[in-house]
Amino acid sequence: MKRIVLIVLILLSVGSVGAQEFNLPPGKWWDNERLATHIGLTEAQREQIRTLVYEHAHRMIDLNAGVKKAELELANLVANSDFEAAAARAAFAELQEARRALESERFEMLLAVRGVLSDQQWQQIQDIRRQLRRGREQNGPPGQRPRRGTVPPDSPGI
Repeated sequence: MKRIVLIVLILLSVGSVGAQEFNLPPGKWWDNERLATHIGLTEAQREQIRTLVYEHAHRMIDLNAGVKKAELELANLVANSDFEAAAARAAFAELQEARRALESERFEMLLAVRGVLSDQQWQQIQDIRRQLRRGREQNGPPGQRPRRGTVPPDSPGI
């Protein structure tokens, strides 16, 4: 039973694959001059995005703490010598709800930021994300990526 709960926890930590297409670049991309210029982000848009991200991030910090507490509670119940399946199920339901709340807040932030961008800006950001993902797929995991300035053996040497 403990093994099943552990496997379920690992699977849940992987995250939702479907929502990955509707996403933004990592970090404070709106402050990246090259990216902002490339997509034609105005200073007013940048300020709106800064404000929105700050407000949502503030709430997400608390929600993330709720997820961590629910994970801790579930792990404690599973490891307890007087294990009770019903209590573990209830704790697991609380963990799922905490994760749902966090993901919902993240999605609301995404919607708010999307509302600031024009359709063209949004498409450009999605194109950039696809290019970044393709680059990561071609280069492999971070520990196996070639050093900057080196050409991979199978590269045409462009």
